[in-house]
Amino acid sequence: MHKHLLLIAFLFLSTYVFAQSETAENVEQTEKEDFRDFKKKINEAKDRIVINLSYDALLNLPSGMKMSGFSRGFDAYFMYDVVLGKSNFSIAPGIGVGNNNYFHKYTISTDTDGKTVFSAVDEGLKVKKSKLALTSIDIPVELRFRTTPKSNGYSWKVAIGGKFGRIVQNKWKYKGQMRDDITSPIQDTKFKIYNIDNINKWRYGVFARVGYSIINVYAYYGLSDIFNNKGPKMTPFSVGISINTF
Repeated sequence: MHKHLLLIAFLFLSTYVFAQSETAENVEQTEKEDFRDFKKKINEAKDRIVINLSYDALLNLPSGMKMSGFSRGFDAYFMYDVVLGKSNFSIAPGIGVGNNNYFHKYTISTDTDGKTVFSAVDEGLKVKKSKLALTSIDIPVELRFRTTPKSNGYSWKVAIGGKFGRIVQNKWKYKGQMRDDITSPIQDTKFKIYNIDNINKWRYGVFARVGYSIINVYAYYGLSDIFNNKGPKMTPFSVGISINTF
């Protein structure tokens, strides 16, 4: 009798352990499949090519100086997601090009001390366009959080990050009236001057993006100024729309 009870108990225990083991394997397999599906949707989330269209401003300007017109910028980056563990977080390094245009009503020159100065145009002269344009090669890195993507690959997302770049071209573009001195005749002129003195060769700052699907709101704050200590204080700030494709 005791032998029969022991046998029944052994069979029951074996069945229970096997069932538990099978359940654990099924749960683990389900988790693996869910994670593979999540990674697949992340890879389909259209976040590899990021295009930023921005309004560009300059903060901390010298007293009395102000910008004019609609300063605008354009960034285009290729970025790639690396999912962190089994979370909704990922890190995305990238590389790309940025272009920023700062409109104003000043002339740009270098004084006898080697400092770059912005000077007001003589009263009565018309300035159609005066802008400082910067082009850079940038390396951005983002920490991204997404809600689980839907079947179409879209999701809500929040991204914070930073970028480090090298200014590869800078120029001052002017179109309007000028004269050599107060007694000279006024002349219509236009020109471009490259390689403005004292421009910082490197730029870096922090940014954030938030939005849904391929459209995001974007903001960038420069931690480096436009000029070194031999130029005016100008801290770049941009806000605009970020479009994600591919």
